[in-house]
Amino acid sequence: EYFHNWTGNRVTCRDWFQLSLKEGLTVFRDQEFSSDMMSRATKRIGDARYLRDAQFAEDASPMAHPVRPASYMKIDNFYTLTVYEKGAEVIRMYHTLLGKGGFRKGMDLYFQRHDGQAVT
Repeated sequence: EYFHNWTGNRVTCRDWFQLSLKEGLTVFRDQEFSSDMMSRATKRIGDARYLRDAQFAEDASPMAHPVRPASYMKIDNFYTLTVYEKGAEVIRMYHTLLGKGGFRKGMDLYFQRHDGQAVT
């Protein structure tokens, strides 16, 4: 919940289509914190296994949808493993491409520019 305060409450999403921006980022930050508290490799294996066993099954089902869906029938259907777990993997991709320092700079700028706002 601490991470949710920063990436869900201090900076929130402009509309429901941006839900993965806050939820995926929050899951990623929680995963990284947990990795720092234990074996990083063991945590990553567990996260990848959960993604494979749960989220991949969602992708292979009639419930499959993109991380940023184009539409929805009910907002309750939006809180899915794709939004949370696959969303975290998209954030992880940025972290990998930018490097730890570049990602941190980007996050600092994100909070500096958007603290207390709804963003996209």
